[in-house]
Amino acid sequence: MNIGTQTNSLVNHLYSRMTVGAPAPVVGMAATTLSWTDRHAATVTEVTELVSKVWAYEIRVVEDKVLVISGSTYDGSATFAFVPNPHRYADIYRMDRKTGAWVHGYINQDTGKFKRGQGGLILGTRDHYVDPSF
Repeated sequence: MNIGTQTNSLVNHLYSRMTVGAPAPVVGMAATTLSWTDRHAATVTEVTELVSKVWAYEIRVVEDKVLVISGSTYDGSATFAFVPNPHRYADIYRMDRKTGAWVHGYINQDTGKFKRGQGGLILGTRDHYVDPSF
């Protein structure tokens, strides 16, 4: 994710670059989707290892339902519980073989090719943050 064009959050930019030593994806693994300034807890629901010069993996990720257990989401004191939500739409991410970065995208229905979208992903942890200034 490039700061200023794909994210406005320095934290999300840094998270999207934290791929060295990252675990290989497996179904059920915790994930965090990265957007303009927000982060959303998610679960990996499908993993496909690709035979490609550009892409290593394609995964599908579904955002979890987030429950506030205590505190407030506006002052950063919230404690969350995350519940898998299998009925939500699954986002597609592919791992760039060269950089190891996860790229959000979609499959073009006319050409069948992967098209890059906006956003990033980190695997192995669930995090939730909604920017209160929007």
